[in-house]
Amino acid sequence: MRKSFYKESKIDTTIADRYKDNYVVLYLGDTNLRRGLMTAIEASSKLAKEIDNYKLVIVGSNTTDTVLKNKSNELNLNEFIDFEGWQDLLLFPSYIKNSNVCISPLHRNLHHDTTYANKIFQYMSYGKPIVVSDAIAQKDIVEESNSGLIHKEKDVEDYTTKILELYNNKMKSTEYGNNGQKFIEEKFSWEITSKALIRLYEEI
Repeated sequence: MRKSFYKESKIDTTIADRYKDNYVVLYLGDTNLRRGLMTAIEASSKLAKEIDNYKLVIVGSNTTDTVLKNKSNELNLNEFIDFEGWQDLLLFPSYIKNSNVCISPLHRNLHHDTTYANKIFQYMSYGKPIVVSDAIAQKDIVEESNSGLIHKEKDVEDYTTKILELYNNKMKSTEYGNNGQKFIEEKFSWEITSKALIRLYEEI
C-alpha cells in the first residue's frame, strides 16, 4: 500500500455529513459470503441495541449480496445496515476516516490463512482500531501491531463481544488505532517494503 492512499487523499464531505452522528462499523471490499459479513449482520441485532446510533456500513459487492440483504431484512435491521455497493477507490479514505471500527471477519481457509487482506492495512493507515477473525495471516498482523481485537471465525457472540469492547473503551480503541497507524508508517508502506526488497535483490 502506497503512502499516497492516506497522505494525499481527498475526503468527501457528503460521506462525513451522512455518518457524523453514527457509531460506524465499516467493511470494505469483496462481499462474498466467505468474507464473513453474515457474522457482522447477525451480530447487528444486539449491537444496534447496545450502541447509540449504530451503523454497519458495507462498501463493496458480490453476486451473493442478495443473501446478505435478505438476512438484514429478515432480522429487521435495514435501518442499521447500509449496503453501499461498490464505490470508487478514491472514496475509500472517506469511508474509513468516518468510521469508528473497521472489520475483516473472514472465514478461515487456505487462501485467507496465508494471504493478507489489503483492507486491514488501509484501515490501519487511518488510525482505526480493527476487529478481525482468526484467519492466520491477518491474526498475526493484528497481534504484531497490537492494532485491534481478534474473534473466532463465524462466531457471532465472540464478534459482538469484541465490537462492544472497543465501543465501551474509547481509550483502548484509540490506542489500537494509533498502534496500527504507527505500524504502517514504520514497517508496512509500499515505499518501505520495496526498499527492503531492493536490498534483498542486491544481496543475491
